[in-house]
Amino acid sequence: MNPKTGAYIGTELAANFDSQGSLSGDVTVKPGATPASTTYTWTVPVPQYGATTKTTWAVSEIQGGDGAGDKIDWTAPQLSAFPRSFTARTTVDQGYPSLDQIALAQGMQATVYEAPGQGAALRYQLDSQENKSGVYGGTVVVTGSGGRTARGSFAIVRDASEGYQGCGNIGWMQRQVLDCAVTVSLPVGLSECDWKVTEVDLTSNAGVTHAYTGLSEAPVHVTSDSVLSATGFAFTPSQIDSWHSPVPTVQLSLRASGAVGGVSSVQLTNWGNNATECQQLSTTPTVQADGTVTVPVGGLRGQFSCQLTGLIITDGHGDQAVYGSSLGAPDIDATLTNIPDTVLPTVDAVTVTPDTVAANDTQTWIKLTIDLSASTAGVNGLDLYLVDASGHVDSIQSGGVSTTFSGPLDEYFTLPQGTAPGTYTIGFTLQDQGYKTVSYGLPGSGSQPMPGGPVTLRVTDPATAR
Repeated sequence: MNPKTGAYIGTELAANFDSQGSLSGDVTVKPGATPASTTYTWTVPVPQYGATTKTTWAVSEIQGGDGAGDKIDWTAPQLSAFPRSFTARTTVDQGYPSLDQIALAQGMQATVYEAPGQGAALRYQLDSQENKSGVYGGTVVVTGSGGRTARGSFAIVRDASEGYQGCGNIGWMQRQVLDCAVTVSLPVGLSECDWKVTEVDLTSNAGVTHAYTGLSEAPVHVTSDSVLSATGFAFTPSQIDSWHSPVPTVQLSLRASGAVGGVSSVQLTNWGNNATECQQLSTTPTVQADGTVTVPVGGLRGQFSCQLTGLIITDGHGDQAVYGSSLGAPDIDATLTNIPDTVLPTVDAVTVTPDTVAANDTQTWIKLTIDLSASTAGVNGLDLYLVDASGHVDSIQSGGVSTTFSGPLDEYFTLPQGTAPGTYTIGFTLQDQGYKTVSYGLPGSGSQPMPGGPVTLRVTDPATAR
């Protein structure tokens, strides 16, 4: 407690008492206690450091409940009837928490959308340490146009079961806090402008506060899209052939209004849940003959679907407009996809060379040639099988192959160890880049017949092999 004002200083200490559970090492219960009448004793391990050589501690709150749902929550007014304070000798700590970092929180953009009538929130994270009494809390002050300010605060609290809470990653005894989150809510209905962190106040558990000013954190631009705006977001084309390489480039187009000095930048900030499948190739826009503005976009090879959920437009005057659900702004409603995988691989002919091999010959390479017709996604996987006269299927090999859309696909294999003499047929399963499969020459109704009839491999006794 502050010895002059009685205000609480720093993070509270806390312990749980439970008549039906186990007690912590600092809590004891008087012998003979019952759930209806119990005396608990808490031996409080107070911290070593304080603002002076004597620190006054007080019971600030008692919460209690029984099995019938009745509860109490006593604070100073009820507790003042009891001797609730004590004084401990402490080591003086006149130090204050360091400000090791102040930055925008992860995922926070340097441009923020202010929804009409809702205002905007800026999120920061900071690192701090105080090696004696520890970090208690602080305030982040941001300043906008005309000197108007807004504040956001944090304070570390102690829960008996959960430990330190409320400020990122908190080290032992609060001596270091990392990624401490602070939210600054801005007033509603402000004009478009930049907001900058101008002060950070940090307080130790001994009650010592230090104000950090002259900070270099970059400003955040807040906009309601009332000065600069855009409509008509679209990908042209909206579907591309991503199965072949290289993947074609597409254009994101939009029509801007209110741009002073033209549109200088279009930055795509978020692709929703498929953030790695599409990428912006340039932020520098091109003005088309019809007045629309375009920037180039590319997608990964293979199957994808990219919905644009974040976009920032900047004009030559520095005004900005924000769109997309990931930024809390109006939806963009533009999605880029690959052409659908509709035409599966088709086999025109299959040959095997040689078609005869000795049963103990596991060194000779056997060449299987599959002639393919054109398909949407090509073939990039092949599983080979031997089928004996009774229809029993044994795997020869499986894995990836060079992507082939049409023409011959050559695969080499050797006779599996222990293959008995006899006449076998060869079957296989093809997989395309869209992970769709088609089988040929295998037993069952799910497999296609081999074109031109079964492909046979004769395995002879070693004595009769040629």
